[in-house]
Amino acid sequence: MQILLDIVHVSEYVWATAHSFHRPGTPAAEAWVAGHLTTILHGRAGRAAAEITAQAEPAGLRGAKREAADTCVRYLAGHLDQLCYDTALAEGWPIATGPIEGACRHLIGDRLEITGARWGLCGAEAVLKLRAVKTTVTSTPTSPSISPASTNGSIPPLTSTTTTSRSEPQASPGECYTLRR
Repeated sequence: MQILLDIVHVSEYVWATAHSFHRPGTPAAEAWVAGHLTTILHGRAGRAAAEITAQAEPAGLRGAKREAADTCVRYLAGHLDQLCYDTALAEGWPIATGPIEGACRHLIGDRLEITGARWGLCGAEAVLKLRAVKTTVTSTPTSPSISPASTNGSIPPLTSTTTTSRSEPQASPGECYTLRR
């Protein structure tokens, strides 16, 4: 499994470092960030870290400015295996968590956080599975896992759980529900 750091989080380190070299809000700072983020997005975060280190000494960075540059370099160098944005982009994976956080809010928060709602684990899980299927069927009618053709445009029926995976707590039949395809 590939773990990828949110590019927005990475960019915060790069911006903090840019302000060590250039005044905030200047075209020079923006160009500096664009250059280093482009390098990182092309899967060369190690190169970006080396370039920042090479620029820090001749620039005469001291104190907080040098610390910002060193922090960025340590961050990049320490997470090289999680900065493979070139692979992620080629595979069509998201590189920022905003869309995922929005989907979670839509699937979870909008339903489970309504005023007065009290949910047990099994009930919440069943509702989330239904919402996920409904959203999938509605949003992507050509989904290979659940398509309108396989569900006749409806949500699959619920069946009681008689077995659970090892990571889930055991429940008696009828207490929790899972989707049947």
